[in-house]
Amino acid sequence: MRAIFLALLLSFLSHAHASSYNDNLKKLFEITGVVNSYISLNTQVINQMQTGYLRAADETIDSSTFTVEQKKQAGEILKNRFATMVKNYETHVKKEMPYDRVVDEIYLPLYKETYSPNDVKELLIFYQSPLGKKTLEFSRSAKEKISERIAEKYDNLVFDFVKKQIDENITIVKREISSQVK
Repeated sequence: MRAIFLALLLSFLSHAHASSYNDNLKKLFEITGVVNSYISLNTQVINQMQTGYLRAADETIDSSTFTVEQKKQAGEILKNRFATMVKNYETHVKKEMPYDRVVDEIYLPLYKETYSPNDVKELLIFYQSPLGKKTLEFSRSAKEKISERIAEKYDNLVFDFVKKQIDENITIVKREISSQVK
């Protein structure tokens, strides 16, 4: 009887420990904005869908099949259809991979590979401290600030390089074409 009681107690404690670990991880996800990563992923998918959709639409609706006016009309219809496609995608994602399921199947196991229960407790303490809050705030705004500063400092450098590469390649292609014509 004692062995059964001890086994049940250990099972309960193990489950409580795992539950506490999961709860702490979920609290860490809230504090650090893991939901934003999930939303960002879906935004990236939508952007890729749009690029592919518009490219496919452009290839399908060519001037040999449609007049210029018909092509414009078809383009507008397809843009409007894309909005419907995005809504359908969002509905599909909510049903097939809701945030809670992604947390349970992806985030929790991934974080558990890296962080022990004690690590998570320490992270929670840190992120709730003034320095932790400052770190979170900085990390949220840093990407945008870094992008702006890189653009200010290096856009001309990149633009000049790309322009030079384009000019050089056009010159090479023109030479090749002119040598074939002779």
